[in-house]
Amino acid sequence: MNKSARGVISTALAGDRYTISFRRRFLALTTVLLAVNLAVGLIARQQQRAIIDHAVNIYDTAFISTNYVNLAQIAFQHYVDERMRAEDTVETSKANELLDDVLDNMDVAIERASSPLTRVGAQDIRVRLSELRDAPAGDIENHIAAIRKKMERLRQRNSDIGLKSRDDIEESSVKADLLLVASILTSITLAGLVLLVMHRMIGSMKRRSNDHFQAALEGMPQGLSLVDDKLRLIVCNARYAEMYDLPAELTKPGTSIRSIIEHRAKHGTASVDSEDFVSEKLAEAAQATTLALEQQLQDGRIISLIKAPLTTGGSITIHMDVTEKRNSERKIAFLAHHDALTALANRVQLREHIERTVKDVDRAGRAAILCLDLDNFKTVNDTLGHSVGDALLCAVAGRLQGLLGEGDLVSRTGGDEFAIVQTASEHAVEAAAALAPGIIEALSAPFEIGDHTVVIGASVGIAMAPDDGGDADQLLKNADMALYRAKGEGRGRFHFFEPEMDVKAQNRRLLELDLRKAIGAREFELFYQPIVNLADNRISGFEALLRWNHPTRGRVPPGEFIPVAEETGLITTIGEWVIRQACIDAKTWPSDLRVAVNVSPVQFRAKGLALIVTSAVANAGLIPDRLELEITETVLMHDNEETLATLRQLQVLGVRISMDDFGTGYSSLSYLRSFPFDKIKIDQSFVRDLINNPDSIGIIRAIAGLGQSMGVTTTAEGVETQEQLDQMRNEGCTEVQGFFYSRPVPVSEVASLLSGFGGRGHVAA
Repeated sequence: MNKSARGVISTALAGDRYTISFRRRFLALTTVLLAVNLAVGLIARQQQRAIIDHAVNIYDTAFISTNYVNLAQIAFQHYVDERMRAEDTVETSKANELLDDVLDNMDVAIERASSPLTRVGAQDIRVRLSELRDAPAGDIENHIAAIRKKMERLRQRNSDIGLKSRDDIEESSVKADLLLVASILTSITLAGLVLLVMHRMIGSMKRRSNDHFQAALEGMPQGLSLVDDKLRLIVCNARYAEMYDLPAELTKPGTSIRSIIEHRAKHGTASVDSEDFVSEKLAEAAQATTLALEQQLQDGRIISLIKAPLTTGGSITIHMDVTEKRNSERKIAFLAHHDALTALANRVQLREHIERTVKDVDRAGRAAILCLDLDNFKTVNDTLGHSVGDALLCAVAGRLQGLLGEGDLVSRTGGDEFAIVQTASEHAVEAAAALAPGIIEALSAPFEIGDHTVVIGASVGIAMAPDDGGDADQLLKNADMALYRAKGEGRGRFHFFEPEMDVKAQNRRLLELDLRKAIGAREFELFYQPIVNLADNRISGFEALLRWNHPTRGRVPPGEFIPVAEETGLITTIGEWVIRQACIDAKTWPSDLRVAVNVSPVQFRAKGLALIVTSAVANAGLIPDRLELEITETVLMHDNEETLATLRQLQVLGVRISMDDFGTGYSSLSYLRSFPFDKIKIDQSFVRDLINNPDSIGIIRAIAGLGQSMGVTTTAEGVETQEQLDQMRNEGCTEVQGFFYSRPVPVSEVASLLSGFGGRGHVAA
């Protein structure tokens, strides 16, 4: 994720956090204001209800009770007047009847009175009124005066209560008005707050929207320009200005597109394919249609434009720098038909070219397909490193291209494998026969790679179209078989394809398939040939020799299947089985006998040989000193240091190491100096040539003497006659091996061979 994209995301997240926090505070404040407004309204409502109840109470106490007290006073005055005029009992009795009206009015006043004090006072007056009936005539005026005074105080108290209640009502009314005003103010405040918040939110949303737009605009990897219908710039991002090297004044809103285009034309960011850049770009900007095009600028960049009209007039254009993308596409297209290292044609282009050439053959005679690979390239790669190997391949490619004729094609088809297709002609065979030795000669000349002088070689196989095939697959296959034949004849050679090569190749393929099946089918068996110690005239050990019992072919000679096993890598699995089985068999022999096993160079390259040997002797319970591994100097020619390390591991384990076929290679003496071998085996070719080639005696004598001086056992292979045996004894060889003593026998015959060796050994001595 780029910085601009992260900035957009950070801005958006910060804005979201601000909005969420603001909304929470606004919600809390609104809730509080609503609660306050509701409480004020409820209090105002409660106050109004209290005023109404209080007014009713005032009516009950102040007005009704006072009214009945007044009525009682009037009725009492009437009673007093009549009582004072009464002169006899009858008139007094009539006056007393008026007293009942006074008592009734006092009862109502008592009932309506809400104040306990008023009620007690009224009840006291009523008692005194009741006593007037029986009051003595001389004392009645005092009673009347006392009652009048009490009734007046009661009336005055009720009046005071009414006045006080009126004042309370007025005060409660004022409070209710204030609460109502407060409720109204709270509502107005809430409405104003809502409007304010809405205004702030709208402003915040506009700012956020603008910030997000700017962040997105500046975070775009593409350039963007927005133009109105008058061809004036509305907005553009920094990437647009950067792509066309525009100054700040040309990126301001309102800038005319003509000014921008003219600036580009003057400062080298115009397109290279425009005759009149300014006019063409103005016409393009004025078009109210969707456009998609690419243009290459004068500075070499490639810009892709996508322009779309706006509904409001004007247009929006996306500018993308696709230079790297187009270069990558061209590179991919190149690599689809070329080798990445040497830039030669690859297999795809090779096949296409062969198919075209085959079609041309009908009109122009024949065409040659040459397959070649480099000799000793792996040695260079392993000893000097892959960087030198890669440089060597590029140098080889250069020399091959220098040998081509017009219309010829050279291709790299594999690691160190190349192919050449010559143009069809009437003299194609002669041309191929001339080119092949030229290739071998050119590639055999030393290469100067950095500080190294590298010498390699090449072998060439040739197939002719249409004689050797009518398509690319068949021609390449046959040229490869011819190459295989050339390498088999000693490398540094060329060979034309011959039909019998195909038959051999088919047989080899069938042999490979059968060999793979043989591993699982347990068709392999070990035979053992004795090795005789000449000084003691006894068998000192056996060499394990692999045999393949094929269910239909019968016994397949090792010379046929061992090379195939090594080429296919199957020798690794087969060789491990041989080591393990030989250890198991040797465990059943007398403890003074050793078993020798041949180890292929392929097994060393496969790694893990030391672990396999360790496991084999441990599982068989064999003393490591009784196992002897035979290697050829070919093993030491590849990965020399790593091979020597493996040999030292085996020697530390106690396993004996023999140099097999000694004297047939190029650097045997240097290898003897690099590693302390336990045994040297003289190749049987020197023993067989004793009669025909007298020089063999000198070689055998030299090897035997070398072994004696180094304290190393020497074993002569291929001893078949008494004469050869005597010669080996005379030259100082330690051991001999060959048909003179015994052919290789299965493990089941080893015991009888050991028991019968006494007589034969005595004759040989």
